[in-house]
Amino acid sequence: MAPRKQGSLEDWIHAFCRESARRGHQVDVWLHEPMLPSFVTELKASGARVDDLAEFERSGLLSMTRQLAAHDVIHLNFLAPRSSIAMAAYAAWPTQVLYTAHSDLIDKEESVVRRGLRWVVNQATMVRVHSLAGVSEHVRAKEGRRFGLHPHRSRTLFNGVDTRRFHPRARPRPGEKVELITIANLVQSKGVHHLLGALGRLRSPRGRLRVVGDGPEQQSLRVLAVQLGLQHQTEFLGLRNDVQDLLGASDICIQPALVEAFGLTVAEAMACGCAVVASRVGGIPELIQHGRTGLLVEPGDEAGFAAALECLLEDPVSRFRLGAAARQRACEAFELSSTVRRHVDWCEEAAGYAPRARVRRPPASLLSNAYLLQPETAG
Repeated sequence: MAPRKQGSLEDWIHAFCRESARRGHQVDVWLHEPMLPSFVTELKASGARVDDLAEFERSGLLSMTRQLAAHDVIHLNFLAPRSSIAMAAYAAWPTQVLYTAHSDLIDKEESVVRRGLRWVVNQATMVRVHSLAGVSEHVRAKEGRRFGLHPHRSRTLFNGVDTRRFHPRARPRPGEKVELITIANLVQSKGVHHLLGALGRLRSPRGRLRVVGDGPEQQSLRVLAVQLGLQHQTEFLGLRNDVQDLLGASDICIQPALVEAFGLTVAEAMACGCAVVASRVGGIPELIQHGRTGLLVEPGDEAGFAAALECLLEDPVSRFRLGAAARQRACEAFELSSTVRRHVDWCEEAAGYAPRARVRRPPASLLSNAYLLQPETAG
């Protein structure tokens, strides 16, 4: 991914580099352009070396392999397991290779022969992978089956949220419009068209929706909002660097995705004390306990989303109760400093470091594209 903004994924890689440096390691990071200058500046300040991934790939397989072989651990992150850089990583023997799965892949209908061939290729792909991490248990189990991994070679490492940056803020007083928000890459699979359809069904006009993010579906969503008569209560904000402020001042966050590996925006909204209404899909049920830390609706069920929103629009007490429980859940399960420590532990384990006691520290600040861990004490 290209770090075009300040956000949780960007926070993650900053925190990872800082924690690695604290333990005496050197991290090299390969990223796609465009890179937000402030993000790169902060990354370099942590001691990381930063390079352009596209330029690295253009150097050719042999050159990539030589450079990667200088590292102890290669972490393939937001990269396809059979991309050119992945092939170079596998060739960089004896460097250990880690792979993180972020995607809730949709199973394709295939013939028995093609499915069998894919199974063989998938298993062969993982021969050089030390272990795989899924950003949710749903993804870990699914990718483990896909690649034929024994359970001991996979684990779940949740994405993390900086709960000091994502926290509740002053919200509108009772009687004012209820602030609704959705944050998404505006593509079909994020289901924002279903959210607009649900808003068109509401009896109450009290909610105002802000759509944060950009993507190929943005213009068609604007047209749909007009067609449904929602143009006066729907605002398209585009890509933003102040998501934490927008979430902190929102009452209800809606995540209507049709597929979702983890649901990072859900975790961010929970940390901000929002009442969350989300699809019961992928890894989201691992974040939200229905009726306690949020409300879950079947993906694509516009009537179900409308009913859940209608209930929360009319009941500020329920909104507050769900938001408070969501904040507690986020702090306990998705705090950034804790998830980053577990991730660096994983890298050290792959490099052969013996486990050692960790000193608990206050939260730090989340992930990008590919990074490589090289302990300075290694040969």
